[in-house]
Amino acid sequence: MKRMLLTLPERAIVRKDLRGVWHTKMVRVTVILVPLLLCFALPAFYLAIAWLAPEDQLATGDFVPFLPNGGEGMTARQMMVTLISQVLGPMFFLMIPLMVSTASAACSFVGEREHSTMETLLLAPVPLRRIFRAKVAACVLLALAAELVSLLAFSLVMAAGSLLFSSPFYFNPAWAVLVFLLAPAVTLFGVTFMVLVSGRSRSSMEAMQTSGYLVLPVILLFAGQFSGLFTLGPLLLLLVFAAVAAADAVLLSAASRAFTPEKLLKG
Repeated sequence: MKRMLLTLPERAIVRKDLRGVWHTKMVRVTVILVPLLLCFALPAFYLAIAWLAPEDQLATGDFVPFLPNGGEGMTARQMMVTLISQVLGPMFFLMIPLMVSTASAACSFVGEREHSTMETLLLAPVPLRRIFRAKVAACVLLALAAELVSLLAFSLVMAAGSLLFSSPFYFNPAWAVLVFLLAPAVTLFGVTFMVLVSGRSRSSMEAMQTSGYLVLPVILLFAGQFSGLFTLGPLLLLLVFAAVAAADAVLLSAASRAFTPEKLLKG
């Protein structure tokens, strides 16, 4: 158990990285605005449409196949709430830890080289592997904090929707898998991917631009649901989690081996 805990030097590196990442404007904007937009503003906007628009004008017919039991027994407004919570919400929620983790990792790993602080860090009396673990932990903690804020914001909006339209609360087994398993796995994937990319990136901005490709698999996953190929239920999400966790193990091992002074200092 003790081996799993961060040592005092590692905690100091975590605190240093969190301060440095937070003071980077691009990362700070990502951490604040992305959760606010995707998990609060957009769901609230769709709920406002469901509340204000005439019920016979709500275009929910095309999405009936995605609803539990085909939307049987639901009003158009209740269908709208369910579409937000079970179709759009999971996609938005999964993008947040991925975007925050890649942005923070780009700043943490590439930013050290940009600001010429990597040399000082490597001279610290801390093994290189522990430095790597601490920096990964800092990025993961920030992304998980953004995930928690996003979950609270989305739950607040969905609770309002449940009260307004007499709909069941959104959190179900699929959401449990998404929140407690898949989102943390995606977070670690984003961080380790950025560690591997950082050695080839000349700036944190270039690294963040490269990370944009990581959003595509998320979009494709939910596009498959929109096209009717499959339904993202708990079982399928568990399978996706298993695949991402396996990829995490491979990338974490590769990123740890790539975390060497030669690759960190070149730029």
